[in-house]
Amino acid sequence: MRRILTLLILFGAIGLEAAHLVGGELSYECLGNNRYEIRLVIYRDCASNGAPFDDPAIITVFNANNSIFDNLQVPLHSSSLLPINAPNSCTSLPSFVCTQEGIYLDTISLPASGGPYTFSHQRCCRNSSIDNIPNPRLWGNTYTIEVPTSVSCNSSPSFSNAPPVALCLNQYVQVDMGANESDGDSLHYFLCSPLHGGGSQTQTTGPNSPRPDTSTAPPYVQVPFSGSYSTSYPIPSSPAFNINSQTGMLSGTPNQIGQYVFAVCVQEWRNGVLLSTLRRDFQFNVTNACVRTAADFEPQDLDPFALCSGKTIQFEEVCINTSTWLWDFGVPGISSDTSSQANPSFTYPDTGVFQVTLIANPGTVCADTMVREFKVFEGLNVSFITTGQACFDVHRFNFIAQGNFGPDAIYSWDFGGLTNSGLSTSNDASPQNVVYQQAGTYLVTLEIEDGFCKANYSDSVRLYPRPILRHDLSSPGGCAPYTAEFKDSSEYAGNAIHFWDFGDGSSSTQANPKHTYLQAGNYVVSHRLITTDACRDTLEETAPNPIVIDPTPISGMKIEPLEVDIFNPEFDILITSENYTQSTLIFPDGRRVIDHDKEITYFAKDTGVQRFTHIVRNEFGCVDTTMIETYVQQPFRLYVPNAFTPNGDQLNDVFSYSILGTRNFRIQILNRWGQRVFESEDPAHFWNGRMYNSGPVLQGGVYTYIMEVIDKETGNGVVKKGTVSLIR
Repeated sequence: MRRILTLLILFGAIGLEAAHLVGGELSYECLGNNRYEIRLVIYRDCASNGAPFDDPAIITVFNANNSIFDNLQVPLHSSSLLPINAPNSCTSLPSFVCTQEGIYLDTISLPASGGPYTFSHQRCCRNSSIDNIPNPRLWGNTYTIEVPTSVSCNSSPSFSNAPPVALCLNQYVQVDMGANESDGDSLHYFLCSPLHGGGSQTQTTGPNSPRPDTSTAPPYVQVPFSGSYSTSYPIPSSPAFNINSQTGMLSGTPNQIGQYVFAVCVQEWRNGVLLSTLRRDFQFNVTNACVRTAADFEPQDLDPFALCSGKTIQFEEVCINTSTWLWDFGVPGISSDTSSQANPSFTYPDTGVFQVTLIANPGTVCADTMVREFKVFEGLNVSFITTGQACFDVHRFNFIAQGNFGPDAIYSWDFGGLTNSGLSTSNDASPQNVVYQQAGTYLVTLEIEDGFCKANYSDSVRLYPRPILRHDLSSPGGCAPYTAEFKDSSEYAGNAIHFWDFGDGSSSTQANPKHTYLQAGNYVVSHRLITTDACRDTLEETAPNPIVIDPTPISGMKIEPLEVDIFNPEFDILITSENYTQSTLIFPDGRRVIDHDKEITYFAKDTGVQRFTHIVRNEFGCVDTTMIETYVQQPFRLYVPNAFTPNGDQLNDVFSYSILGTRNFRIQILNRWGQRVFESEDPAHFWNGRMYNSGPVLQGGVYTYIMEVIDKETGNGVVKKGTVSLIR
């Protein structure tokens, strides 16, 4: 227990105003030895912008003379959100409601000689939106209870359950306002008036402030009701709210949205003596945002085009506050026409009219039922076929309707364009000999109406112009062999087969073929076009002039031998060409000889490949060419001197050697001690008698050389060793 020794420090009128309070209650429990635990419960609207719970809360204790026995500063023990549970289990509350419960606990010793005692807590203010009291912001809250001393160690009743955070408009509700009573005393429940307490926000301290530092002594002013409201009728309802005096069960059906203050009192009686009265002051919020269980499903689409879709029907639930479903599809005489799926489909065994039932939350007290009528018809499956030639100049179409419809069906044809009747429509079952007024593509639509059902089908018909054969059959011709190219540019629709006859016994089915004529002659070409769909026809044309292929002369030449060496570079040429009027022979050195002899001798001037070309031409300008390559070898030759005199007289100043017919070369020169004095891989780089040609002058004497070469023609390696004298 804590006593207030000084005035509480207040934080300003606006901060102290508690317009967020929605109710409270005060009870106690005897702990023995004249000690009592005080329990204060405060309910606040946590969705508002009002002040938080007071911490501490002030509870004033009055003795039998209504004098202050003690003034307690009671700490906030705990706070929690009340669950958003509807008092009717078939209804869900909106998520935006929010009520917070704060519990204050403290203990106090009360001598028996000073009693009875009264506990009181006062706090301003109530919500300005309350509908059943006048000027609600002017009325505060007093939570109070008496502690008798005529009996020893009595505990007051305490409510068993927290009140609901909201009530649902037009939904019957039963709220358990029953209390626990640990002493075995009798309890009596009744509706009573809320009590006023706390001052206005204009006072910041004292008993008239929003949070008085000391409660006023009893008796307390009752909060008045306005209009038709009263203690026994605090909430607009039908049936009106009432409370069972023995069980504390509060029941009724609220029928108007709003916020309503009420109070429930519980009297504690023992042997005909009233010991205490427990009072719950609370604000009920009545809302139309609650969601209750309601069975519903989409009605059948009675549009004639959608109605006759066959015996399989898709169902779609639109229930409210529902977690389980039970469908009965209404087929007489069977029990298997059910489903527990939310959105089932069902195939009916036959056509007809059926009563479909949906139960939302079946088997519960919240179950709700919806029944709708569904008509089941076979689908009409409308289509049509078209017969007749598609060429515009000879066309006449016959249309034949197909589908699952009866003899009384009504036909509506739309041909998509004007016909020979002068109209674009018809109501015949199967229109015959329909002729369009011009070529083109037309979208034909058939609509069938049969009883309650309608269906339509559309398809295109196309009128094609007569195919036109166009191509290029001509060719300039030329010398055999000659390749001619042919191109088709015909106009037709759909697919076609091509047949080309090249006049030499050869043919092709390609649209744009190529053909090579191997022999001279005159060849007549023809082209046939066969259209296989759309406007079917066969067209053929033969070229008016033949393709002329001229003969080609034959160039021939023999050369012997094909390989010689540079020391005997002679080639004998024999001309064997035929059917020419002019010939040209081109030698390897570039010389040209026109109209030459049949036999010619040629002497090569260099080694390597020698290319001879013979060109012949006839009177038609046709040309033929022969080319033959021969080869002149460079045989391997090596000359190495045995002495040289590097004295600067420009005569025999270097160790020079002559090499022919080699592919690779390397020379090393060693002195008499085996030391290398010169080395090179260039056959034109000679030794000048100095160390590596740029070092010190070497003394006269005999030096050893090692020469390694690879024969250009044979690829064989040759190593030659010898000596050379350096003479100073």
